[in-house]
Amino acid sequence: MIDDILILAGGSGTRLWPASLSKFPKQYIKVKGDDSLLALTIKRALALNPKGKIYIISLKSQMETLIKECAPFADTGKIAIIPEPAARNTAPAIGIAVKALELMGRADDSLLVLPADHMIEDIAKFTSCVEKADVLSRMGHLVTFGIKPLYPETGYGYIEQGKSKATGYIVKSFREKPDLETAKKFLAAGTYLWNSGMFCFTGKTYWKELSEHSKEMTDAIGTVKATGEYAKDGIQILMDTPEVAEAYTRAPSNSIDYAVMEKSVLSAVVSADFDWNDIGSWDQFETLLEGQEVKDVYQTGCSNTTVFSDIPVALCDVSDITVVIKNGKALICRKGSSQKVKEVRAQIEDAHRKELL
Repeated sequence: MIDDILILAGGSGTRLWPASLSKFPKQYIKVKGDDSLLALTIKRALALNPKGKIYIISLKSQMETLIKECAPFADTGKIAIIPEPAARNTAPAIGIAVKALELMGRADDSLLVLPADHMIEDIAKFTSCVEKADVLSRMGHLVTFGIKPLYPETGYGYIEQGKSKATGYIVKSFREKPDLETAKKFLAAGTYLWNSGMFCFTGKTYWKELSEHSKEMTDAIGTVKATGEYAKDGIQILMDTPEVAEAYTRAPSNSIDYAVMEKSVLSAVVSADFDWNDIGSWDQFETLLEGQEVKDVYQTGCSNTTVFSDIPVALCDVSDITVVIKNGKALICRKGSSQKVKEVRAQIEDAHRKELL
């Protein structure tokens, strides 16, 4: 089974504004009782019973919030935090974690990489897919998880399956987010999968491929000589040193897909059959609210409305809208248009209204 797990918790969740803010991004939004998306991800990682630890990497500016979120899991002895000194996207974030494993003499460990803001509830099927990915990772592959498409989605990248290999497939190609007609062709072909953004590989394989395809990144991160380990509130902290900050800020910002996966001949994919939602928009977030009682919402003459609010809301004769009132800010959006929230948030940023973000 998998050796170590890395949870990427540095995202900003701009499309879930105003519930997701720069100091309180979407992974901290509570979606199941008192559990946030991050807490659910940690529980899912613990259910895999990794041999090593669960490392969570997030911006240093969010450390106080992250430590509080991790407090209920401190007694497991499995949680460690890697503070990012600056936002540098997923490739260097994974790179600094791999460097930490190398410094601890664990470069051969298999590493499962999970975003902090995905929703997966079928733990049995998830575990089975992780085991398949673990097999391929130990064969020297960079493994990604592909989700079988349910409809012609234009908001996800796609992975084209090539020839079968052990428990998965060699990646034939990665495809950018398609237009609707192309997405329909991908769905009809039956050989394309949604790119989930989850990965599995050994630290040694990732570092080798990163060195080959993004040498400037490994040249920067590779200068780090010590993990600088200490504890805070019962949680292990790693790589929080001036040396790491200097090296990390020299590393170029890039995603793992562009920096490594799309360039490497070692990329493989496991076809995942578990339930999956990356909660990338309010339209997708709405699925988490199904079956939950919504209090203090009063409607007359309305249909197909969703309300996620801190205060009472009344609606009259409206349909097909989403209403979000969080953190003293309001969003009203037509259903199906929630991807545009990112554009509105950009307008607020351009207006230099940082207090709203």
